[in-house]
Amino acid sequence: MKQMSWIKVSFVFVIMITLVLVQGISAQQDEQEEELPRLIFDDGIAGKLEIEVHYGYWTLDLIKGLFEADITQSLSDEIADEIKIKINESGHDIVKFNHDHNLVFGSSGSVYGFELRFYPGGRYSSFSLGVSIEKTHMKATVEGPVTVQFDDGSYAEMDALGIVDLNPLFTNLSFRWDIKPEWVVTPYFVLGLGVAALNGEVSYKYNGTYYWAGGSENHEDEDIRDIKEAEEDPEVDFNLPNILPLLQISLGVRGEVIPHLHLKAEAGIWDGFILRAGLAYKF
Repeated sequence: MKQMSWIKVSFVFVIMITLVLVQGISAQQDEQEEELPRLIFDDGIAGKLEIEVHYGYWTLDLIKGLFEADITQSLSDEIADEIKIKINESGHDIVKFNHDHNLVFGSSGSVYGFELRFYPGGRYSSFSLGVSIEKTHMKATVEGPVTVQFDDGSYAEMDALGIVDLNPLFTNLSFRWDIKPEWVVTPYFVLGLGVAALNGEVSYKYNGTYYWAGGSENHEDEDIRDIKEAEEDPEVDFNLPNILPLLQISLGVRGEVIPHLHLKAEAGIWDGFILRAGLAYKF
């Protein structure tokens, strides 16, 4: 619920920015009609460079229905095996029979960065090319109860939490098309590709009670390690890439609030979903 409320707040924020920008159209419409048409090409470098800073909210929750069942089932299998191992280490001799879970997937994160953009056709050209450095935080969690039944009739009830916490620094190349670049407020489309070294941590923890014929006992365990350590663990049966690719597809709107300074808001795909706002200055 907390994550969904953040998404709602972010959407409202983007809508508010859009409404503020749209107000500039009516305020300057008469003045623009009296001006001569703006030139498409500027002399020299003037109008061809733009710098931008931005910040956004990241999530996978909007599409979690596509993969939540597979992820929670896989993690519950791993947790059930760990529970069996820990109980046997305490002096029992049991074999896992079955397990049930009610794990729930969640995600949250942020994106902030700096961008340099080049307009080859001048200030009012539609196409531009951008290079940016993007500090990204991506956190995914799986949390909830897991019940494990054993062959001798005993069982364990545990509360479990698994976390993947990534902090990639992307270098991103993006292509942008402004629909009406001569307008004070204009929509735009962005297509970008990026790459980052995969770094971060994976962790899990659980605690609860094991019930058997002779009584009950509490069990808990936790583990945290970085991505490289997790991959090198011989008991881990999956391989992680050293490089994390990025796909960016965004729709946005920008408006000139004062000469050369633009306010922007956009939403789209960023190895997940992002809602982002920023300030850009065009020379």
